[in-house]
Amino acid sequence: MKTNWFALYTRPRFEKKVFDKLKKAGFDALLPLHTVVRQWSDRKKKVEVPLFNSYVFICVKKNDLYQAVQIEGVVTSVQFNGEPAPIREDQMEMIRKILIGPDAFEVKEKKFSKGEPVRIVNGPLKGNKGRWVNWRGKKRVALEIEQLKHTFLVEVPAVFVEKERTGVS
Repeated sequence: MKTNWFALYTRPRFEKKVFDKLKKAGFDALLPLHTVVRQWSDRKKKVEVPLFNSYVFICVKKNDLYQAVQIEGVVTSVQFNGEPAPIREDQMEMIRKILIGPDAFEVKEKKFSKGEPVRIVNGPLKGNKGRWVNWRGKKRVALEIEQLKHTFLVEVPAVFVEKERTGVS
């Protein structure tokens, strides 16, 4: 039987504990983290936080998923129509590439309309489709992982993006 990626839904703030327990149990797991600056009353500090709150990813055969769900801190696996929902490999690859971190560039060379469908044609995210967005004064591409209904906002050079052709002209 083939292995697939699945998303496990965890208790709030249990992502790192669940990830460690999955690895210790011998599972192939992924916990995407990113660094953010947190402000306290007396200081600022860089901390690593999950890219997806309450989600850890695991690559297993569907039959072995039950064992993973039994780990303390796991609530359930993400399901569709009552069945565990596998995540496509191309979407997992997109997460890995985003974690590597495409260089942030200011977009100047091309004009896109907000919400316009676009396709990335070059760089580490080549082949992914998304929507053009403006967010807090920056121009970014929104890429969505269908199974989680979660959207990434990434900055890519304008020369890496082109309008997605929809329908027949």
